[in-house]
Amino acid sequence: MEKVASRKNLNIAGVFLFVFSIQFVIMMFVTEALYPHYSIANNYISDLGIGSTGPLFDTSIALLGIAVIASSYFIYRGFDVKIFPILIALTGLGALLVGIFNENFGSIHGYVSDFTFILGPLTAIYAYRYQTSPFKFISVSLGIISYLAIALPIMFGDSLLGVGGWERLIVYPFLLWGAGYGAFLMGLSYK
Repeated sequence: MEKVASRKNLNIAGVFLFVFSIQFVIMMFVTEALYPHYSIANNYISDLGIGSTGPLFDTSIALLGIAVIASSYFIYRGFDVKIFPILIALTGLGALLVGIFNENFGSIHGYVSDFTFILGPLTAIYAYRYQTSPFKFISVSLGIISYLAIALPIMFGDSLLGVGGWERLIVYPFLLWGAGYGAFLMGLSYK
């Protein structure tokens, strides 16, 4: 019976991660289309959090953050481990804070964004321990891609993809990991 309860908790965590990662990606596309003269190469993702698209974007990322934090509780109950759910909760907290402290908050926004950019890929990499092949290797690869996207423009400049392109190369891999890991957890059997 305890194994079924553990799987059920992990399935619930999976729903939170999958649904809200997908909703945020969709809302990013919607707000990019609505934002006047938006350029995915030249604008930061967070530019979507101010102006006419601000309420929609900020709400979407805040909901993502809350859902990721909620998933950490169910992952804790499902796996009965501490470090992994803490990493997930901190990543969710970062997303929530990005939604609360948009670019209008200046350097605070920069700090919470950087916090999320560091923890998101780390969480994807650390999740290796709680996945099976082949997804555990995909998870590590997605985390590494995010970290490379942080390092490469620092070393070589951002002219190749623009600031927005590099930022998306940081964010999309761990968003994709969230959706993929959510699907992985939802697929765990009750047997």
